[in-house]
Amino acid sequence: MRTFSERNPLTIGAIGLGITFTVMLLALNYDKLPFFQTGRTYSAYFAEAGGLVAGSAVQVSGFRVGQVSSVELDGPRVLVKFHVDGGVHLGDRTEAAIKLKTVLGTKLLAVTPRGDGQLTGPIPLDRTRPAYQLPDALGDLTTTISGLKTDQLSNSLAVLADTFSDTPPDLKAAVQGLARFSKSLDERDTQLRDLLGNANKATTVLSERSDEIVNLVAKTNALLVQLKSQSSALDQISNNLSAVAQQVKGFIAENRNTLKPTLDKLNEVLTIVDNRKERVQKALTGLNSFSLRLGETVSSGPFYEAYVANLLPGQFVQPFIDAAFSDLGLDPNVLLPTQRADPEVGQPATPPLPIPFPRTGQGGEPRMNIPDAITGNPGDHPCGAPGVALPGPGCYPYREPPPAPPPGGPPPGPPAPAIAPPDLPGEGGGQ
Repeated sequence: MRTFSERNPLTIGAIGLGITFTVMLLALNYDKLPFFQTGRTYSAYFAEAGGLVAGSAVQVSGFRVGQVSSVELDGPRVLVKFHVDGGVHLGDRTEAAIKLKTVLGTKLLAVTPRGDGQLTGPIPLDRTRPAYQLPDALGDLTTTISGLKTDQLSNSLAVLADTFSDTPPDLKAAVQGLARFSKSLDERDTQLRDLLGNANKATTVLSERSDEIVNLVAKTNALLVQLKSQSSALDQISNNLSAVAQQVKGFIAENRNTLKPTLDKLNEVLTIVDNRKERVQKALTGLNSFSLRLGETVSSGPFYEAYVANLLPGQFVQPFIDAAFSDLGLDPNVLLPTQRADPEVGQPATPPLPIPFPRTGQGGEPRMNIPDAITGNPGDHPCGAPGVALPGPGCYPYREPPPAPPPGGPPPGPPAPAIAPPDLPGEGGGQ
């Protein structure tokens, strides 16, 4: 059997990714596995979804017992599948209805268990009721009122009031009040119709934006949850701020006599600075230039170089310098030999190549084997073309080299011989 190092790493990586992906799917959907489920899944047919979505709550007698698994279209009907906990028994005559959970339009599935047997198939349409929307209710009310003849209603109520005029006072007052109510409806018929029309438009807009409103409320709930989770930290911060405020208050109370003069002086200083604001600005500008130059001065190395002109006036210091050097027998005004010549600048020049000297007596004994010497060779005979004055072309007369300069003279003469010091008295040669 081959080891992992001998196998193809691409195959091993693909198998590892597949196993990791499978484990991730099982971890995220473990509740859908058959051996993990503790309840049962049922289904029901509705004429319309009515805003019910997957994940909506399933309630029995006001208690949540599960949630909606899916909402699908099955022909002209809507098939709703929902999961119910195992402890809830649903009979063969069970009914279901989509109801309003919140005023913002969130829906839930209300299940009413009925029957003795066990619910095995989907709940049919005759035992389900879709949600009754607020826009539908207002629309029905608007349709009903739009067909109402307010004039006839007012006349009918007036006749009814006249008919019951001889009745007991209580009934007579009730009928008269009903007549006045009908008269008010007749007078405000247009306003009432406009009100209902606007209410219908408002509910229509809310119905169209229900998802956005639900998301807004959900985010608000998340914000409230975060604030609630951080309430302890906020309480601690509030308590710390209160403690700091108490400490500052006590400190001020204990040092009131000391702080008042200090604050007065501080106010005076601030007043002076404010009055001389332009000078302070100029000083800051100069300080900026000084700090830049100071940085350039100290940035060249671990040392500080500076020249301060007229730190000590020369006319006051010079007499002390002269007196100090005069005790040593020195005159500060006399330059040293090294100070009388300008110092060399730059890199020293490359020494020249050695060049042989001709036989002129310079640089040692004359060389007799150089044919192009300025002087001729010893024993050379005058030569030249006949009739041409000597020396002719190509012939040079021999000249004796000049005598050597005396010792101790300028170069290239030899140095002067060393003179022995005279004998001191008493150190004679044994005479």
